[in-house]
Amino acid sequence: MVAAPTAMDTGRWFEDFAVGERFTSAGRPVTADDLAAFTRLSGDDHPLHAGPGAMLQGPFGIAVAMGLMQSLGLHGEAVQGLLDTHWHYRAPIRVGDVLHLELMILRARRTRSGTRGTVTRHMRLVGDDGATRQEGTTTALVAARTSGPDDDGRAFGTVGWGRAVVDALDPETAAVLETWDGTIGLRCDDDEVHLRVYRGAVIDVSRRAPHGATFTLVADAATWLELVEAPDNPLLRLAMTGRVSATGDGYEYLRLTRALHLIVDAARAIA
Repeated sequence: MVAAPTAMDTGRWFEDFAVGERFTSAGRPVTADDLAAFTRLSGDDHPLHAGPGAMLQGPFGIAVAMGLMQSLGLHGEAVQGLLDTHWHYRAPIRVGDVLHLELMILRARRTRSGTRGTVTRHMRLVGDDGATRQEGTTTALVAARTSGPDDDGRAFGTVGWGRAVVDALDPETAAVLETWDGTIGLRCDDDEVHLRVYRGAVIDVSRRAPHGATFTLVADAATWLELVEAPDNPLLRLAMTGRVSATGDGYEYLRLTRALHLIVDAARAIA
């Protein structure tokens, strides 16, 4: 866990963000003045927001989350804009709650120009009782100091990451795939890389194979992080709970369970 920086911190540039980093803000009390001010600002004076037990308007939570993120000192002059927000309301926020923000860096991808990149954060607004009030992801456009190169170790689903995974494969992988001919896809959100396999050897790593993937292993960025950070390889457990899934030929996917386990082991090694 990383402590909040001092007031002199001017924030980070794109290269300074590492996928998997976690931060926690200080607490922020919710007051009756907050409720009154946000009601005036938003014009949302629904009865839910008045009287004993009143709950704050939903957008109040994301506004507080953004403010708490700013208090961490991560986003200074290098930030060029907010690109998207995907948000979920889990429980009411009420006067008297003390909220803090738990933030994790999910993704960092440089743009084609090389002069900036996108940084995706998972943000969780938590009460002093430990329960999640609201959570979601936001992506910011952040200027870069240099044009790279960047570390591929946690650039899940990219060609660079795929090549690094192949380089780290255990020799057992060749024996497991000795009689198999096909393409394994590995997807993380919008990024997908294809590993073309012929007689036990990965002969090509690309964004798309000529005939597509035989099957594709699919997980979001948070799940890929858990796959590479857990003490033991959790692939089977996450597959059984539905957090890891597959598209394409389901029979081949199940038949290559051991090979996939070895591929995830390689991803864990380079992470």
